[in-house]
Amino acid sequence: MTNEASGWPTVAWLRHSAWVSIGLPVLLAGAGVVVGEIAAASAAPSLGNRMLPWIVGRGLGIGAYLDLTLLVLLGIWFRHPWRLRRPVLHPAVLIRGHSVLAVACGVLVLGHVGAMVVDSYSLVGWVGAFVPGASGYRAFAVALGTLSLYVGAVVGLSARLAGVLAGRWWLPLHRLALVAFALGWAHSVLTGSDLAALRPMFAITGTMVVLLAVSSILAAGPKVRGRSQMASHSGGRS
Repeated sequence: MTNEASGWPTVAWLRHSAWVSIGLPVLLAGAGVVVGEIAAASAAPSLGNRMLPWIVGRGLGIGAYLDLTLLVLLGIWFRHPWRLRRPVLHPAVLIRGHSVLAVACGVLVLGHVGAMVVDSYSLVGWVGAFVPGASGYRAFAVALGTLSLYVGAVVGLSARLAGVLAGRWWLPLHRLALVAFALGWAHSVLTGSDLAALRPMFAITGTMVVLLAVSSILAAGPKVRGRSQMASHSGGRS
């Protein structure tokens, strides 16, 4: 059933479709971990104890990257002008799914970092994981991941402070999610020894984010972007 005035599904339908905004993101995040574990294991045929932390950490990292991709795509789509013309899901469902994906991404990232820290094979260590450039393994590539973690933390904090920060501050901070994605993409590509097997995945997901972001900018048009900026400044003075 739909609300005739707005065209959106009724509250009863939203309750019935809770699996879309909660169950589906969790399922996709879990699928990402499975794909990552398979890819990591295939790149390290020796499944001895020495390689196990690396395999687990790499799998969790790939799962976190796929989850981040979905998170960013959903965030771009939520503000995309095309969404208003194609109301596939109620905004409440999109927001709930976005929140679930954000939590799942955080959990996967923490698992990835923890596994790499305890792995003697990766030579990352606690300092290397949190201080850019201090890793004993591919310092630059790992530093990109550390920066992605910090930028993502800023984005997550901005989401928590959405009702506190003025509009002129909140939206630019939240848009740093694209920077976190770009850093995470480069980190994932440059750190793993399984790039050959995962190159199509990185190419497709990266292209999807770029195309959706560019289409959102182009679809908004200069007049709409100008009104958005004026609204943000007005929110900052209120």
